[in-house]
Amino acid sequence: MNKRFVVGIDLGGTKVEAVLLDDEQKIVARERIPAEASFGVDRVLRNIEAVIAKTAGDYRYEAVGIGTPGVYVEKDDRIYGASNSPAYETPGFVSSLEKRLQVPLVIENDANCLALAEFFSSCAGTYSHVLAVILGTGLGSGLILDNRLYTGPTGGGAEFGHTCIQFDGRLCGCGKRGCAEAYLSGSSLTRRFLETTGLELEVRDIYELYLKQEAAAEELFEDSVRRMGMFFANAINLLDVQAVILGGGVSNLPIWYEQVPPFMEEAIFGVPRGPIPILKAKLGDSAGVFGAAYLGLRKIGIMNF
Repeated sequence: MNKRFVVGIDLGGTKVEAVLLDDEQKIVARERIPAEASFGVDRVLRNIEAVIAKTAGDYRYEAVGIGTPGVYVEKDDRIYGASNSPAYETPGFVSSLEKRLQVPLVIENDANCLALAEFFSSCAGTYSHVLAVILGTGLGSGLILDNRLYTGPTGGGAEFGHTCIQFDGRLCGCGKRGCAEAYLSGSSLTRRFLETTGLELEVRDIYELYLKQEAAAEELFEDSVRRMGMFFANAINLLDVQAVILGGGVSNLPIWYEQVPPFMEEAIFGVPRGPIPILKAKLGDSAGVFGAAYLGLRKIGIMNF
């Protein structure tokens, strides 16, 4: 029987990554190049075409799945909510890409792609209800309910990063106040430390100061683990999820796995559940590209979720 192939694309703020998968979910090829979004949408479109061509080579692929920031609304032919990548919100971006590719294109929020990839990597058969969170420049989230990806009737479901954890709190990049993203994303942690100390440091460097018991760094992380515990507990109380997966660059800090669970468990309400694990993403910063490829496999009838 002839093999069938699909391409997955992870379109980030700075890079475009592609993977070619076969119908057994095996990797045939992978490539990554800069997105160059600052040069405009046409440059991004050309770069997506180029990385697909380089990845696919002589293989004939039947569909392309793509993970992007924000949510695509087909009737408007527009991505909404990509506040950290505004070029991708240009109307017509997605339809222009599909015309260039000349194969079916499936588009999904990048956090949903991470949720899919990590669910099939480490949770399927063990947990059926899972929240996946990307801690990076922003705070994205994806949701698996009863072994299926949940996006809601408009595609905008599971945006937990923009639920309020502080009434009239910090201004978020989305324009609202008090969002979880405004407190817990990598850019927000950096900004909060800058406001307190006047020092603009990467989150990893702030964490090193925390380990040395520097007062401002300690205050920042002690506040953040409490907020994250409450944030996760809200999702558990609402949807009865069985596990939380953390991905993205900021997820690599051990403090989240060591100190968040007690605050989370303290805020969980209702029936006895036992410990809710906080799992580190297994696929690293490439998780989204596999989830995007799974969208393509679903499109051609190979996967079901």
